[in-house]
Amino acid sequence: MSIRTLTSALRATAATVLLSALSLAGGAGWVADYDEAVKLAKAEKKDLFVDFTGSDWCGWCIKLNEEVFAHDAFLNEIKKDYILVALDYPRGEEAKKKVPNEKRNAELSKLHGIQGFPTILLMTPDGVAYGQTGYQKGGPEAYVTHVKELRTKGRADVDRYRGIADAWRAATGDAKGTAWDELAKTFEADQANSRAATVLVGPIQEALTFDADNKQGRKLRALQVLLAAGRADEAMIAAARALDPKNEKGLLERVVMAQFESVQNDELARAALTELDQLVAHGPRKDKKIDFMLHVNAAYFCSGPLQEPERAKKYAKVAKEIGSDDERAMQLVEQILGS
Repeated sequence: MSIRTLTSALRATAATVLLSALSLAGGAGWVADYDEAVKLAKAEKKDLFVDFTGSDWCGWCIKLNEEVFAHDAFLNEIKKDYILVALDYPRGEEAKKKVPNEKRNAELSKLHGIQGFPTILLMTPDGVAYGQTGYQKGGPEAYVTHVKELRTKGRADVDRYRGIADAWRAATGDAKGTAWDELAKTFEADQANSRAATVLVGPIQEALTFDADNKQGRKLRALQVLLAAGRADEAMIAAARALDPKNEKGLLERVVMAQFESVQNDELARAALTELDQLVAHGPRKDKKIDFMLHVNAAYFCSGPLQEPERAKKYAKVAKEIGSDDERAMQLVEQILGS
């Protein structure tokens, strides 16, 4: 056996082992373990088609499986470019037993900001999500066309953002600062409309190191941009608190907003309320929309899970005074005040 033949045989064996971790959520041909799917994608030089699903409770997930994913017209085409990954978030105990790495799935959901099911992400093997979709009417053929359109745009975006990041890395002297400003500006403008803009997050974070004392103002700029986009990790949140402890620059209110958005239990809800009360003690907030949402969230937690109706009305009253064009949020405020 030649070296080339032996190498091919070893790759085939590895692929067979990896494919044994098939997802029961997606069925035959779907991989349930994300990290194993990444290995496959790199070996086969393909991207990842990642389905965040609730196999035993999500009606739209089941509908998408029946109308699209179960059909050869979808599978045969999509497998040309992608390794199929089904990350399941079931509620039933039997279904949970079939999830190979529940903790890892939770990490991926948080990392990519998954807020509903089904969510489909198109990703490079190195974890850059460049397209997002969910349930779509029209059957398997129409879905394949839809995915191809997302791929064309998303892949072009990835190349463009990597070019901007490479230009920053290659720049020297004053030009390096100008290049960093450009990538921060691009991310701020594009992140809401292009998943691929996350390519720029790492370079933006570098400002916390190369401008650690904020003499260039780029550390502040980086924190403002990443907090506004919901991309701040614990280290960045700590840096924001240290840089703006009294909310004079509007960072602290974004930190508190991030804390509210990460509430998962009563203890975290109470901690967020304490943070809001301390923020208010520093004086007026800088961003009206953030101020409104902070008080709406506080009112909601107090009126619901925490069962503190009078405190809920206090926050709701402030939210009403601030005002918003979000009709649903204003209806919630009125409902709490009228209870």
